[in-house]
Amino acid sequence: MKLIATGAFLLMAILFIISLQYEGEGLLWVVRWDHLNAFAEAAMIGALADWFAVVALFRHPLGIPIWHTAIIPKRKDEIGRNLANFVETRLLSVENLSCEIERFSAAKAAASWLESKENRGQTTDWLADGLTTLIRGFDDDQMRGIIGDILARRLNSLDGASLLSGGLTMLVESGRHDQLVDTGLHRIAEWLPSRRETVREFVQGTAKRTLKWGNVLVPDRIIDGATDRTLEALIQVFLEAARDPKHPLRADIAERILEWIDRLNTDQELKGKIDEWKAEAIDSPKLRETVARLWEEGKEKLLEELAEPDSTTRGYISHAVDRLAEKLRDDNDLRTQLDERLRSVVITFLNNHHGEIGALVQRTVDSWDGERLAREMELNLGKDLQFIRLNGTFIGGMVGLIIHLLK
Repeated sequence: MKLIATGAFLLMAILFIISLQYEGEGLLWVVRWDHLNAFAEAAMIGALADWFAVVALFRHPLGIPIWHTAIIPKRKDEIGRNLANFVETRLLSVENLSCEIERFSAAKAAASWLESKENRGQTTDWLADGLTTLIRGFDDDQMRGIIGDILARRLNSLDGASLLSGGLTMLVESGRHDQLVDTGLHRIAEWLPSRRETVREFVQGTAKRTLKWGNVLVPDRIIDGATDRTLEALIQVFLEAARDPKHPLRADIAERILEWIDRLNTDQELKGKIDEWKAEAIDSPKLRETVARLWEEGKEKLLEELAEPDSTTRGYISHAVDRLAEKLRDDNDLRTQLDERLRSVVITFLNNHHGEIGALVQRTVDSWDGERLAREMELNLGKDLQFIRLNGTFIGGMVGLIIHLLK
């Protein structure tokens, strides 16, 4: 386009030179060579004037620092401020943006997006990938400390005695304590043979207390036999109690459990001891080690689940996405609430940070040098600038011809 505009100027110059040779002579009907001369002369003036005007916006014409030329590079900062102010207060004003936000329904757009099974699957993948990135970003030491502190605070807030009392009461009322009693009685029966030496000492001590010369008069074989019979009797008692729901020992155990429940609720000394035990357990390094192990194992397991397309965790996420899609599709109130909240958040954000829009424009313009800004604007205006030169050539020529005819 520059070549075309410059070519038009050169064409007028050639026409001017040729028309000088035949000035006063006729050319075609009423058109004479002097008419063409006047047209070409004024066209050259118009072309040069508009060329100067166009060039003066972006740089010094012919490199000569004429006053009030290279306007854009010189006034770059002012242009940036004015442009930023225009974008901020007029083009992207809070009012304009708010109107556009009010017309847009994010919930409806999300519902439409989630109608597609493929899009729901993609959303599931995004959520799983996001959770994976989030979990990998956690600091393990910090997370162990956080979980440990949360657990410690939670345990400290609990009344240990009331918790035990409630648990025992629930077991008794549901009848599940019978299963625990059965298991306990069987375990005692299995454990007793390992304590034979203790039973032997008891039998031997009883003989000593009963008979003045028990240690001398009673042989070891009799002590051993009494020990075996005592063990057998004890084991038999515990096994019978385990098999017979109405055994007196079971009733005695149930009565002791009820006594413990009552003591847990009323005995302040026992409550204090339980609180001490609880505090010792909370401060125990074992608890921290358990928390650390749980976090590490849980983290690795969750990452494996998130990486596996057919895992249970991915299935939960997919189901949640499907449920969300259904709710957004069918629940108009939910869509309205989501839109209202999102609009409120966005508009509040705009009110608080709207000045950043103009600041961004100004920073961008300020980061350019004057020549770059001039070059960017010249390239964007492009052909229109050269049409100004072409128009100047034609309009100048027509005005020159009219003046010549008037003369």
